Amino acid sequence: MTLASKTKVLILGGGCGGVAAAYTLGATPERRETFDVTLCSQGWRIGGKGASGRNVADHQRIEEHGLHLFLGFYRTAFTMLRDAYAQLSGAQDGVFPSIEDAFTPQHHVTLWAAPGDGGGAGWKDYTLMAPRWPGLPWDADEDDLRQAPDRLAELMRIEAAHVGADRLRTPLDPDRHAHAKPEERESLFAWFLDELHDMDWALGWHVFRDLLEIGGAVLRGYFADVLPHGWNAWHRIDHLDFRAWLMMHGANASAAWSETIRVIYDLAFAYRGGDGDDLSDADIAAGACLKLILDLVAGYRGAPMWRMNAGMGDTVFTPLVKCIARQGGKIRLFQRVREIEFDGDRVVRVRMSVQAALAGQGYDPFVRVNGLDCWPSAPLWDQLSADTPRVNFEDAWTHVSIAEHVLEVGRDFDHIILAIPPAAAAPLTDGLARTNPDWARMLNTVGTASVATHSVQLWLDRTTVEAGWAESVEPVSGACAPPLGTWADMTHLIAHETWPSGQAKSCQYLVSVTELPPDLPPITVEAPHVQIEANTAGQAFTQMWLDANAHILWPGIATPGAFDRQRIVSTYDHVNISPSERYVRTPPGSVVDRLPPDWDGVRNMSLAGDWTITSINGGSAEAALESGKTAADALARAAGVA
Repeated sequence: MTLASKTKVLILGGGCGGVAAAYTLGATPERRETFDVTLCSQGWRIGGKGASGRNVADHQRIEEHGLHLFLGFYRTAFTMLRDAYAQLSGAQDGVFPSIEDAFTPQHHVTLWAAPGDGGGAGWKDYTLMAPRWPGLPWDADEDDLRQAPDRLAELMRIEAAHVGADRLRTPLDPDRHAHAKPEERESLFAWFLDELHDMDWALGWHVFRDLLEIGGAVLRGYFADVLPHGWNAWHRIDHLDFRAWLMMHGANASAAWSETIRVIYDLAFAYRGGDGDDLSDADIAAGACLKLILDLVAGYRGAPMWRMNAGMGDTVFTPLVKCIARQGGKIRLFQRVREIEFDGDRVVRVRMSVQAALAGQGYDPFVRVNGLDCWPSAPLWDQLSADTPRVNFEDAWTHVSIAEHVLEVGRDFDHIILAIPPAAAAPLTDGLARTNPDWARMLNTVGTASVATHSVQLWLDRTTVEAGWAESVEPVSGACAPPLGTWADMTHLIAHETWPSGQAKSCQYLVSVTELPPDLPPITVEAPHVQIEANTAGQAFTQMWLDANAHILWPGIATPGAFDRQRIVSTYDHVNISPSERYVRTPPGSVVDRLPPDWDGVRNMSLAGDWTITSINGGSAEAALESGKTAADALARAAGVA
């Protein structure tokens, strides 16, 4: 097929959704013969909320958008990356040799009991060791969630060795009870609760108490509200907040806001106004949350979490982008969408701003660090024209345009895949919102549900062991002193940076939801000071938080009231406030307004991102990659291509 006869697909947005769509459209020879793919993204790198950068002026340190861990049930993400790595040649292509080299399993999870709970006056940590389930997350696909009863029973057996959990397995097979009568389901629930009461209390009385409350409520609610309508009918309770749903089915308020539940809300940045310390501000759709919990504890393979062995940009986006290029896909950087114009149910025009001119014929976006091709934390200025302003091209309030391009349907594209999150897409699609109620409703619910986040990375001159942790534990923890209560020891990344020997001995990541600055101007206003001031405020808050709370996380090197700044070798502190950088929450009542990736509201536009309908319906790399793949597969089916 000639280039002129191919379907021209224009992908707008370079995050997980857009990249997955581009990769999937070129995944087979038949698709490469059918589609001419171009992906446009603002700035100098690909990644969206998963972007990372190497600071060439500071030991090639990895600077992330936030803390990124892949969960062990991320089927789409891991299989896509497995295949991408298999197509490349390791060091020769500037990537890890294989997916096994790119990820490390994480079995330890640390939770925190707040002062006054569990009989203690201060914060008390307890570290759980999650079992290794069979398989690896990039193995051939199958539905592990149906094994949840077996695996939940196994978890109970591990934590309560005096109970023979094997007898819990077969009776809880969901398929055996999909058509059970209410009294039969209630009898099954009562039997299981009796088994729980017989278990060992080794976890501590308050933890076991909360697990009983939560487990009982989950079982009662699942049998009553979900299972009668199919084992995966989660949507039936998505109009409720998860905590409220737990209490509807018998959990007391204390258990419904225990550290076990709090860590889930923190993981999902589930705070309406961005205040992670305001419990009245917390909400998340019950069905999406319940499925997340079951996936998290019983649906994973190998380990519940997997650490990337370099930055997310280096580990995820470099191999995918290199594969897209090999497939013949084109990636256009320094391109910002200004407006998408519609005529009825068709996209007819896309207006783009070109942010920078190239000094030569092309732009090589990578820097080589310890054998890996990595994305820098700033543009490679020597590849841009000499008069290019030194600005942040990713900042929504920084408007730089050296040229305007108008792309026309039929000439420049036949179909677009919109991979820009709704908070950022809203001002670009005013015309569609005025004429399409589904789009307007999605923008009004899903689009307004996004929140800002705060990410902190600290390189310290003391090891995590010296900070007070056992050598066998690489902590990943949540539900500690809010709001910066999610913490991970990411010291393994130092080996992929270029620090002088012994200078940086550990690397600690902190992340939280945060409030947007007051009186935030619309993004149509030129206001680069907004991001600068937000970062300054975030840095000041981090210092206050460390003074008050560092001793909780690192008792070996910190004391209450003041954190010794001399322990800090380097700091990266960033507040993500641009609409495209905000996390898309899943509040109660919002799932019904999400649109599918193959939405038919606009004939020549598909959607890609974690804000669409997916198997997760929540913000994550998995949801975004799944969405992009779904959009691309639907296009291929419509074209009759395998």
